[in-house]
Amino acid sequence: MALFWSLDTSLVYILFGLASFFLFMGFYSRPIQPKQKDSYDKTYSSGRQTSSNIRGGETIFDLLSKIFTKQSPYQGNPTSGFSRPAGFVGGKRIAGFIVIAIFVFFFVLVASLSFDSESESFDAIAYYQAAEQNYWAGNYDSAYLNYRKAWKANPDYTEAILGYGNVLAIQSKSDSAMIMFDRALELNPDYREASYAKSLAYYNQQKYSESIHILNDLISNQPDYYDAMLLLGDNYYTQNKYDEAIPWYEKAYQDGQMRSRVICHVMAYIYDTKGDPERAINLYKEALTYDSTVVDIYKRLGELIPTEEGNYYRTQAITLQSQ
Repeated sequence: MALFWSLDTSLVYILFGLASFFLFMGFYSRPIQPKQKDSYDKTYSSGRQTSSNIRGGETIFDLLSKIFTKQSPYQGNPTSGFSRPAGFVGGKRIAGFIVIAIFVFFFVLVASLSFDSESESFDAIAYYQAAEQNYWAGNYDSAYLNYRKAWKANPDYTEAILGYGNVLAIQSKSDSAMIMFDRALELNPDYREASYAKSLAYYNQQKYSESIHILNDLISNQPDYYDAMLLLGDNYYTQNKYDEAIPWYEKAYQDGQMRSRVICHVMAYIYDTKGDPERAINLYKEALTYDSTVVDIYKRLGELIPTEEGNYYRTQAITLQSQ
């Protein structure tokens, strides 16, 4: 136990069970003093060889052989009227002790394995929660270690596998990240976050056709996945395919209420280039409600609005540039 306790907890329980069993066997096999036979025993035991009262030389196999094969200490037919000898009753008791010892041993073994499994599951959850906190705090090195520990503690922990892959992608280890995303999808083919992460990895690698293919399948199966719609719009926008991009942006903006400075700014720019200044102006203004420090938006609004209102945006642009 001292040598192997640090390797696996189950080894401690196994060795403890064995130690307990052999301690019992050592206690049972200790030398004892022969008992005095009473006159009744002497009268009816004549002509019969009595068994030895010293058990010190017995082995485990001898003991088990006696218990399970020897029904009576007498040879031939027993004399009627005799009560069962004490040795026979003692043998049954010993058999009972051994059966109980074996049962306890296997019970402790199974319980230890179950405890280890629950302990590993608890460790995996704890590591995953720590990794999530590290990830959203931007501590990617710590997140990397904790996601990996969670995944190692539970190889089927899809959330930990996905998190580990996301950190690998941030660290520009695209091939390794793809392996983790595929592993998560192998365990759960309907895991949409893993599909999204894989399409995002393709997008960052400028493999737009692969990313678009995954996103189309994902949206067809889950029509309310608005994050996937935004990424699909980004795939088209990056390739200057504005006509293909704007419907996905609009659907996420209108139906999914996906409102932010970035989406409003991008949509405003698309409508601006398509010759729709009214929509562009409204979206530029909305973008400023999320972030009022973007100089380019003030400049463009100052150009699109020539009236007195436009002076405010032109002034703001000059003020921000001078800071």
